[in-house]
Amino acid sequence: MALAILGIFASDWFASEYDPKVMVRKVTQAFTPPPPPPKPISQPTKQNQPTIDLNAAGKGPAIDLTKLTIKQPLNPMLSPPNFDHSPTDLNLDLAIDWQAFGLGELDSVPVLLTQIKAIFPRSLARKGIKKAKVALDVFIDEQGNITLINIKEMPYEALLDSIYKIIRTSRFSVPTKNGQPVRARFIWPVEFKKS
Repeated sequence: MALAILGIFASDWFASEYDPKVMVRKVTQAFTPPPPPPKPISQPTKQNQPTIDLNAAGKGPAIDLTKLTIKQPLNPMLSPPNFDHSPTDLNLDLAIDWQAFGLGELDSVPVLLTQIKAIFPRSLARKGIKKAKVALDVFIDEQGNITLINIKEMPYEALLDSIYKIIRTSRFSVPTKNGQPVRARFIWPVEFKKS
C-alpha cells in the first residue's frame, strides 16, 4: 500500500513538473466588404410602330372601269391534234463523226495554248514512281476544244483522274488546212512527273 501511495504522489509531482504551457494570442480578423449588388437587367424597350388606320369614312374614291368587248366568237370545240403514227427508224446511226485530218495534213501543228496543270498521284509517289508517260487519242474541233477519244497507253490506273483533268482544262490553237479551220485527230503524248 505504501507503494501505491508513493505512486500517486510521484504522478502528481511529475504532472506539476511537466505541465505544458499554452500561449494564447489574440487574433484580429479583417472582413472583406460585401460584393456590390447586381446590376438590374435592362429590358429591351419595345419601339411602338405607328399604326395607320386605313378605315376611313365614306365609300372611297370612285374607280372608272372600261367595259371590254371581245369581237371574236368563242369556239369551245377545238380541232383534234394530228399525230404522226408512221414507224420510227430505230436503225439511225448515232455515232459521232470523228472524221478529222492528221497532223501531217495540216498547215501547221496545233499548239497547246494552256498550261498543263496535272497533279501527280500520291499513291504512285508512295510506291517510288517518279514519272509516267501516257498516250492519248485526242480530237481537236474547229475552235481548238479538245475531246478524248481513247487512251492508247496508260501504265497506271491512278493517272486516270489526272488525264481527265488535263482534257477538261487544255485548249489548242485552231487546226487549219489551206487556211481554213478544220478538225484534227492525233496521238498526244503526255508525261507526268513528280515535282
